[in-house]
Amino acid sequence: MLKRNVTDCFGPRIRELLTTYDWQDISEIRLRTGRPLILRSGAKEYFVGSGGLPTGGIQNAYRASQSDLKETVNMISNYSLYAVQEQLKFGYITVEGGHRAALGGSTVCENGKITCIKNISSVSMRVACERKGCAAEAVKYVIGEPIKNTLIVSPVCGGKTTMLRDMLRILSDGGLTVGISDERGEIAACYEGMPQLDVGERTDVLDCCPKAEGMSMLVRNMSPDIAAADEIGSKEDIRAMREAALSGTAVICTAHGTGFDDIIKRLPEVADFFDVFIILEGRNSPGKIKKILNSRGEALCL
Repeated sequence: MLKRNVTDCFGPRIRELLTTYDWQDISEIRLRTGRPLILRSGAKEYFVGSGGLPTGGIQNAYRASQSDLKETVNMISNYSLYAVQEQLKFGYITVEGGHRAALGGSTVCENGKITCIKNISSVSMRVACERKGCAAEAVKYVIGEPIKNTLIVSPVCGGKTTMLRDMLRILSDGGLTVGISDERGEIAACYEGMPQLDVGERTDVLDCCPKAEGMSMLVRNMSPDIAAADEIGSKEDIRAMREAALSGTAVICTAHGTGFDDIIKRLPEVADFFDVFIILEGRNSPGKIKKILNSRGEALCL
C-alpha cells in the first residue's frame, strides 16, 4: 500500500520507473528538470536507469523532463494548485498517505510574504515513515510525575520527527491527552484534516498552523497533558514552549542540532525548561540514540 500510494503521486513515466525499481528502504525521491532521478535513504543515494533498474552511477541515471515535473505536480495537487495554495506558502504539498512533496521553483510574494510557487522545477517527495517502537526505550526517561519536558535533537534527516511521533503515540495510547502543533504537517501527516500516521488514540492535531500560535491554542483550548511541536528554533517558538511548560502542560519537541553543546550554544533558553535531551546519531544512523542527558548535559540512567 505504501509503495502504491507513493508511485501514484508521479506522472506515468516516473511511476513506471519506480514500479520497476525495488525501493523499500527509500525515504526520499528527488525529481529535478533535466537532472538525474535520485532516491535517498539516510545519507546514501541511489540512481534509477531509463529501464527502471538500479544504475551504478549518476551518468546513467534517468533525467526528468519538464513534462515529468508538470505531470507530477498535477498528480500531487489533484490538478488544482489553487486548492493547495495554503500549503504552497510553506513550499510543500501533503498527499494521501502522509507523504510530503517539497517544491522548488519561482516564488510569488505579496507584502514580503510568499503566497505561491510557480514554474516548478523540482520535487522532493519525503516518504512518510512509521517505526513503531523506536521510542520505546527513550520514553522511559520521559514518563514520570510530572512528565518530563523533552527535546529530541539531531541533524537534518536524523530521525527526530519519527522518534517524536512514536513517543507521542506511546504516551497517548498510555492514557495521556496529547496536542500537536504540526506546522509543516510532518508529525501526523494530515490529509484533509485527518492524521495519516499513528499519533495515538488521545491526540488532537492543529495542522499547518504556526507552531508557536498552535501551541498556545492547544494549551488554552484543548487542555492537553502534553503539547508537542517539530523543529523549534525561533524566539517565538521558545517563548510558546516556555509558556506551555509553565502552565503545567508537558512539552515534547524536536530541534536541529549536532549535539547538546550545539543546541545550548544556539538556543540557551532551552536549558531553563527542558528536563531531558535525547541526542540522536544523525543521518548515517537515523533514529539511533546517541545520548540521553539532563539540562546540565549529564547522562541519565534509569
